[in-house]
Amino acid sequence: MAEKTRRIAPATLLMLLALASFAFAAVTLTNITEWHVQSAGTPPIVKVVGADVDGNLLSVTTYTAGDGTNRTLITIKGYTGDPTHYDEVIRICNKDTRTYRVKLVYNGVFEGSWDYVKYLKLWLGTTGPLTIESTTQAGTIGPVDVEGNSCVSVPAEVLVKPNAPSGDLITIEVDVVSTYP
Repeated sequence: MAEKTRRIAPATLLMLLALASFAFAAVTLTNITEWHVQSAGTPPIVKVVGADVDGNLLSVTTYTAGDGTNRTLITIKGYTGDPTHYDEVIRICNKDTRTYRVKLVYNGVFEGSWDYVKYLKLWLGTTGPLTIESTTQAGTIGPVDVEGNSCVSVPAEVLVKPNAPSGDLITIEVDVVSTYP
């Protein structure tokens, strides 16, 4: 009987330890939720090169930023000493049938400097201008409602200082932000 007790004692001790650990353990509940991320295709609001873009005095390019957003770069040249106005730098077009609210967000200089540029003005359709100068860090123009299957022009005006050299002087970054009201 003593031998039987010796065999049962370790097993009993292990069972007591196991029960004690469950009594002091924290309770963790996991509620699992699945998220399925799918592509909706191209966005309903698109940026289109404007009628005034000639690749010489005015150029428009796009790129994808590190955060995955589409960005538009506008390189604009003006004649020295005279304001140079462009009626349509880009067009913002709504490919959907619903109306979207659109605004332009100026995020600063991408390339070049304000050394030879006095100001740059942007309009969104007839709204504006947003006047951008060397001290302007960021700015917004809009929102403007863009109806389905229509476009809004983005005019611009630049004043280049009389002592400016020829060539590209400044490239700014402008985001098009659209919301469905």
